[in-house]
Amino acid sequence: MMERAIIATDLSEASDIMVRHLGFLKDFGVKSLLLLQCPDYQEVASEVFPYVATIQTEAIERQKEVLEGHGFVVESRISPGSAKREINRIAEEEGYPLIVVGSQGRSLVGGAFLGGVAHEVMLGTKKPLLIIRLTVNEHKHLSVTGISERGVTNHVLYATDFSPGADEAFVHLERLVDTQTVDRVTLLHVQDRSHIEPHLVERLDEFNDVDEKRLEEMKGRLSTPNGVQVTTKLVYGNPHTEILRELEEGDATMIMMGTQGRGFLRELFVGSVSQYIARRSEVPVLLIPLHKEV
Repeated sequence: MMERAIIATDLSEASDIMVRHLGFLKDFGVKSLLLLQCPDYQEVASEVFPYVATIQTEAIERQKEVLEGHGFVVESRISPGSAKREINRIAEEEGYPLIVVGSQGRSLVGGAFLGGVAHEVMLGTKKPLLIIRLTVNEHKHLSVTGISERGVTNHVLYATDFSPGADEAFVHLERLVDTQTVDRVTLLHVQDRSHIEPHLVERLDEFNDVDEKRLEEMKGRLSTPNGVQVTTKLVYGNPHTEILRELEEGDATMIMMGTQGRGFLRELFVGSVSQYIARRSEVPVLLIPLHKEV
């Protein structure tokens, strides 16, 4: 599916922890990685940077060894500049089909993707983006959440609004299912009540019939001949609330969404919905941007 990936690191404790848990990327078909750190120009211009650079080089090499221990071919690189620009530039110019970032720590892995660098990476990326959640427990220790020994592709929750962006994400889901690492898929569509005019509520059953047929068609595309267990769910309400409800009440190991569309997906990178889900999702989130032909 995705043989190469960029792992964005800031060499913090958070990124150390994230790196130790990335063996599951093999389930995506990943074989080689670029471990990328982007110190800003102000840091590079500092008088102490030669000393700092030595420490950073040692730190990134340690992370490289961990990833090689997972069985990946790894290149490490320190590329000075704006992290948000460098990550997306390198992914685009060198053809990396996947970017992986953490959602807590400092700097890139930090502030998380509720603002700052990682949020800007989201805004500008043209490549699929996998967000790994790290949290601080009651003992003030960092840990990765939502990643078990079975990995993250065991049960994929796919949220769709049937838009072109969501359809593109579904193509990626089909490819992922073809790797035979996925056991279960839940296809979820939320009838967004904020986008249904009051005079059209009485036609909700009609809308549901149409969308149920769409979900069943998608189910058929995934179930045959892969043998994956597929469940469809059609609910009415606020999309961000219903998605999180499904995450909390179900046992999905990853959520997968498109990044352009109608309804809630159209604001995924710029509105409150993506931040709301990212802030609360206990499992990794895979965002698939809509590819636009030039």
